[in-house]
Amino acid sequence: MVQSAKLQALSAAIPHVGIKHQKRLAVAVKLMEIREICRHYDNLDEAGEAKLAPGWRQDVIKAISPHVSEARQQDLAQLAQFMEMKEIISNFKELSQWI
Repeated sequence: MVQSAKLQALSAAIPHVGIKHQKRLAVAVKLMEIREICRHYDNLDEAGEAKLAPGWRQDVIKAISPHVSEARQQDLAQLAQFMEMKEIISNFKELSQWI
């Protein structure tokens, strides 16, 4: 996710160092990645969720769908359709207030 050039270089070096140092280096790289991820999210605006695209839930479903069984994919497709319908109804209610 969030990875600096320094971490990429360290990761690339892991297979080339002595076997007894690989584990330590790999763990150190992962810890540095976690630290960078934490910094990344600490720096995000707290109102970041309000900036999400309106269809973000459907986007999540599309992203995870290829990684689940066919039965779950069908469930997710139905859920996406339900959420779409809910959004349409919500938009219709908002529109009807203007009329």
